[in-house]
Amino acid sequence: MALLLDTNVISAARRPEKQDSAFQQFLQEFDVATAYLSAITIMEIKFGIEREKRNDPAFAADLERWLDGIVLPSFAGRILPFDLDVAMRAGTLVTAGKRPSADAMIAATALEHGLRIATRNIADFTPFEVACFDPWKHEASKAP
Repeated sequence: MALLLDTNVISAARRPEKQDSAFQQFLQEFDVATAYLSAITIMEIKFGIEREKRNDPAFAADLERWLDGIVLPSFAGRILPFDLDVAMRAGTLVTAGKRPSADAMIAATALEHGLRIATRNIADFTPFEVACFDPWKHEASKAP
């Protein structure tokens, strides 16, 4: 099953200090051509860049170069939109009056496209019954 990379996975790929041996093994075995990003992940990265512009403009500029020069070209044609079908699916995932979260939107994207989510935070996606994989532990969720 192809992977939809959560924001924490794509972010850790650029930060060696966030990589343990299991994650490094994942990166070595991983074929970026078979992976996807959600437009929601791009939104989260862009939000982080804008936030850093106030705190650390030099770091924000580095992040912007990484996004524009590496992430977007590497995933060209494989950044999945938050379209009507995904929005409708996300609406069904929200429970008990909670507002839709970025995690629900990413989960809906994965479910709509038949993808497994690669994330360090499997627990964040457990309520959505979406298949997940933790590259730091090489551990899959119990979901289909």
